[in-house]
Amino acid sequence: MLRPRRWVGDSDPGVSMCPTSRRLAVLCAVGVLSCASTRGATPSSSADTPLRDLGDAAGLRIGAAVAWEPLQKDPTYAALVGRHFHVLTPEHDLKWAPIEHEQGRRDTRNIEDIAAVAARHGQDLRGHTLVWDLEVPGWVDTTDPQALDRALMAHLRATVRENLDRVTVWDVVNESLAADGSRKASVLHTQLGPGHLGAAFQVARAEAPDARLFYNDYAVLWPGPKADGLVRLVDTLLAAGVPIDGVGLQSHLHLVSEGRLDWPGIRQNLRRLGQRGLELHLSEVDVRVADLAGGQSGRLMAQAQAVYALVDACRDEPACTTVSFWGVTDRYSWVDRTIGPDDPLLWDEAGQPKPAFFAVQDALMGQPWRGCRQSLVDGDVGRGLGSVTVGGGRARVEAGADGDGRLVLDQRTESWHGPRLDVSEVVSEGLDYRFSAEVRVRKGRPLRSTLRIEDAAGTRFVSLAEATSTGSWQDLSATTALDLQAPVNRIEWYVEGPPAGSRLEVASLDLRVACSPASVPHKR
Repeated sequence: MLRPRRWVGDSDPGVSMCPTSRRLAVLCAVGVLSCASTRGATPSSSADTPLRDLGDAAGLRIGAAVAWEPLQKDPTYAALVGRHFHVLTPEHDLKWAPIEHEQGRRDTRNIEDIAAVAARHGQDLRGHTLVWDLEVPGWVDTTDPQALDRALMAHLRATVRENLDRVTVWDVVNESLAADGSRKASVLHTQLGPGHLGAAFQVARAEAPDARLFYNDYAVLWPGPKADGLVRLVDTLLAAGVPIDGVGLQSHLHLVSEGRLDWPGIRQNLRRLGQRGLELHLSEVDVRVADLAGGQSGRLMAQAQAVYALVDACRDEPACTTVSFWGVTDRYSWVDRTIGPDDPLLWDEAGQPKPAFFAVQDALMGQPWRGCRQSLVDGDVGRGLGSVTVGGGRARVEAGADGDGRLVLDQRTESWHGPRLDVSEVVSEGLDYRFSAEVRVRKGRPLRSTLRIEDAAGTRFVSLAEATSTGSWQDLSATTALDLQAPVNRIEWYVEGPPAGSRLEVASLDLRVACSPASVPHKR
């Protein structure tokens, strides 16, 4: 089993132990999580560095959607909320149905509690959302257009007035577009017509002249018919003089094996919206990874790279001013409730920071993502076998003339006998990996770097790199994306090739995420 660097329970003076979950122990061990003592550490390595402090330096506001119950009952959750964010978005408690689930009775107790938390920590509130077809209370007569319009506008006016001094941004209209970019055939559109959007903005402006008014939707971050439809909608509203100040791009990302996110297209999409003079918010960020085949630690690294690229894209676009996550910890994510088990947020179920949290830090500081700067395995074989196993032959560690150690294998009886590492936990789909081995064997002998994969497709061998030995130390390396089918049982990395009886020397084994353009900061 792969044992990268140091696991929970290992004793080492001056090192504080990582969270007790196995997957976080792996991430701590490879240096993705900051689990060492923070004495003398820079802010970039500290889990305690507030995201909003880094956001201030980057010119970005950082927000999160919050739920009333954990905010009242979970001290860890509440502490994270109070420490890290500029803006809080009530996840449920400003929607029409929760506020006015009974006709003639408005329930504002939860929003008042959330507002008190925000006031205590000097945070703003985002009003989500005034007009949304999925939150029309059951008592409203949706068959009568006039009755529906009266009820909707009465709710809109009352909600804005109740929160006049605490909500700085309103999602006035939410999710009115269909997948093809046309107007969704919702009950509001069918009964009230397309003009109800502009009317809602006009009423909101009249009630809250100082608030910023936004249209908010999903699946409009990346290029496609719906994003094109958003541009058409915005142009129509602006041409009609509708007081719209910005657009919320929900940014629910789903990392799947079928494709990668189009980061150049996302940047271009942000740019064309920003050119219309609108303020842009990434309003509901989370990143689903459960569908990626591979190890959980590998999936969380793929998530971290995506979060880094998203925050950096906003930082690079002057019109993009806010990044707001749709939730705080995985324990309370809407994804688990609605779609299925996943881990889409910055903190795990115990409130411990994940690689995605540190990726946000890196992006806000304009630094390359740390995930592609650190090895995922302990391949310093000069200190001993460590996590390396040997398929056959006799293995020992020798000191070279230069003082560095190397792993020496002799008495090999098969060409595949050599060092191997179980990398099952630390790799997954969704990333490119660089496998590198520094090896030496007699000149002219073959060398190979190979993966043995056991997954739903069966057992197969994947060649990473092949070379003919020069007789000197040489780098046997390759960069690859993994084609895996869940469930994945085991992935082993072999260095092999020389015929039986040949002596094989290995100075180091290194596996890391291959940096992509999405992993390094863009400059404005």
